[in-house]
Amino acid sequence: MNITIITSTLPYPLKSGGAQAQFNFINELRRTHNISMICPENGKNKREACKALQQLWPDVKIHLYPYSKQLLHLPFLWNKVERAIKLKVKAADERFQVERALKPYGYNLSKRFLSFINKILHKHHTDLIQVDFYPYLSMVNYLPKDIKRIFVQHEIRYVRNQRLLAPLHLTDSEQVYFEHIKQMEIDDLNKYDHVITLTQTDKDRMQADGVKAPISVSPAAVNTPVLPFQQWNGKVTFIGGYGHIPNQEGMEWFLDKVMPLINMERIQAIEIIGSGWPQHYNSIHPKVRFLGFIDDLTQAVHGSLLIVPILTGSGMRMKILDAAAMGVPFITTTVGVEGLAFKNDESCIIADSPADFARAINTLISNEDMMRLHATNAQEIFKEHYSIEALSKVRNAIYLNI
Repeated sequence: MNITIITSTLPYPLKSGGAQAQFNFINELRRTHNISMICPENGKNKREACKALQQLWPDVKIHLYPYSKQLLHLPFLWNKVERAIKLKVKAADERFQVERALKPYGYNLSKRFLSFINKILHKHHTDLIQVDFYPYLSMVNYLPKDIKRIFVQHEIRYVRNQRLLAPLHLTDSEQVYFEHIKQMEIDDLNKYDHVITLTQTDKDRMQADGVKAPISVSPAAVNTPVLPFQQWNGKVTFIGGYGHIPNQEGMEWFLDKVMPLINMERIQAIEIIGSGWPQHYNSIHPKVRFLGFIDDLTQAVHGSLLIVPILTGSGMRMKILDAAAMGVPFITTTVGVEGLAFKNDESCIIADSPADFARAINTLISNEDMMRLHATNAQEIFKEHYSIEALSKVRNAIYLNI
């Protein structure tokens, strides 16, 4: 089958859960299907990364839409300038925080870009179009209707926005706008021939909210080595880049409200793994270390205790699958483990208040037998439900049925 994937995020380097999810599926499915991919060039999707990915995947045809051509689209250029100015002068303003959450709905869908896409669809005799990530959800309005179109819902944006904005008081106009873009999201989902969610929870939510398009559940996969439990090395770790708002929010909650309640004498270090974290975080506590992006997670995470203090967002947390595969015990919030098969006090600890989260850490770092039990149970769940081989078969079956 000839499959063309249109994505706002280049799945390389593997600096985010979304990139990892895309990479692992394409890496498996390219052995069975003819894959082509379209992605815009920007600060995250760099030409050098595209060339490196093309070397890894010589059989995948990757088409990067040049940034220079995007700048010829004046609304796109103005949006970039306006956003840069507001980030400089209004970053802490509550109204701007609301605006950042709710906008943009789709971007850079210029005539040039759409023409670029349609030429590639024709060139590769595309049988199936897959659109990934919310920014390109509205692409369905411009794609050929005689080719099957599917959308991979990595997270429900209106659910993420609802949780993210819950602490803020929305004005009447902001609330109306929130409802408007929520309905736009649902309407566009309904225009696809098929929708893929990463969890059953997201499927149930979308159907309850009015998504009538056929929906299949296809969890994201990690390519993390399965390793035995290792004695705790004194480290508490977090995986996630600063650019993803739920990661920022979760770590700030942890550092401000949870860490003061932890028995820090028993902890050697709290290590945050991921790109983009500002330098000022390094001065929070002598035992807090920001390691930046790391190619090999196993060296940094195996033997540690993983924390997933995620308060908002939707979709699936790849970091939990990484931990389960490596035999690493983890503590998470309800939102963090949402849609996954791991159970509280059996294969992890779920804690939603600062006191409960800190208590869970203090309990586990004092009880290695409990750490081992949770890690072993989580790894069995991973092997049964989330291995790359099993999940690739699920995704391939969806493609063939469509």
